[in-house]
Amino acid sequence: MWSIQVLLTVMVVWRPPLSYSLQYSENTRADRFLSLFTVVRFKNSECKSLGSDVGICYSYPECRRGGGHGSGHCAEGYGSCCITTLGCSSSTSNNCTYVESPGYPSTFNDAATCTHTITFPANVCQVRMDVVEVDLAPPTTQGNCIDDGLTFSQDIKWEKVCGTTTDTHFYLDVDSSVSTSLTLTFNTGTASYPRKWKVRLCQICCDQISLAPSGCGQYFTVPAGTIKGWNYGGIYLSGQNYAICVRRELNKCSTTYQDLRDSKFVPICGDTLEWPYPVSGGGPPSSVTCVHTPTFVDPAPFTIPLQGPNYMYLVTKDASNDHSIATNIYYSFTQNSC
Repeated sequence: MWSIQVLLTVMVVWRPPLSYSLQYSENTRADRFLSLFTVVRFKNSECKSLGSDVGICYSYPECRRGGGHGSGHCAEGYGSCCITTLGCSSSTSNNCTYVESPGYPSTFNDAATCTHTITFPANVCQVRMDVVEVDLAPPTTQGNCIDDGLTFSQDIKWEKVCGTTTDTHFYLDVDSSVSTSLTLTFNTGTASYPRKWKVRLCQICCDQISLAPSGCGQYFTVPAGTIKGWNYGGIYLSGQNYAICVRRELNKCSTTYQDLRDSKFVPICGDTLEWPYPVSGGGPPSSVTCVHTPTFVDPAPFTIPLQGPNYMYLVTKDASNDHSIATNIYYSFTQNSC
């Protein structure tokens, strides 16, 4: 994605004598007129704003048309570091838009339906959602979001999410043949709870190398990091079906995972957590496990060979399971040299 600025250059032009001017053709005069304009083309890349938010470099008119505001300069002064923030019942076409709850960063305690919509070109296939924080009423002991919930107009990896999640990311699949817009809908109930949210939505074109592999709800492209599921500090949610993926880095041949919770969980019937690779160490089984009584053991590191991206599959379709006795997805990972 690129922006174009057309600049008018003010020039003082020497006017030759009339006899000399008559020698100029119409084309010469036209060329001389067009030379007063300069076309500047620059990429819509991330830029450093005057505040803590990350902006996108747009031309000044583009930023304003999408409802954004300039926060510093970019592209050697030809562009505006554009910050776009959506409140309830608002929309924009600007890329990398922030979505905020009413009065953010203050909390609110009201029943409401709050929609945020981004529109995108036909060549966009994914939207990366960076969660600064989402703090909604927690789920039931079965992992169901009853009081509050966040849903997505396009994407079926999560039926509904709630609870508290910070400092992580998720990938949403979109299909322009279905709709060239994505709407996030926050429904808050009458239960008393101090709610707030802030997320950033960035469009990814179908031919970009940053596109996550198919089915990946999370995609890590670093040699070490931390994996957090929705509501990772509490019980895990029902209605999830996605892969957590770790890209293989150069000269790395295996990945070591460490469960950061107090105990390791083997899923009960209807829910699965699976690594489809041979596992060495204290990790989970390499095939789907289904037991009626959860088994807890002290967590220990486990290592999995890298065969392209590592995939961890999470499926929680049974809404009747008692999730309160189970741990959530919260792992660190480190890729190991060959």
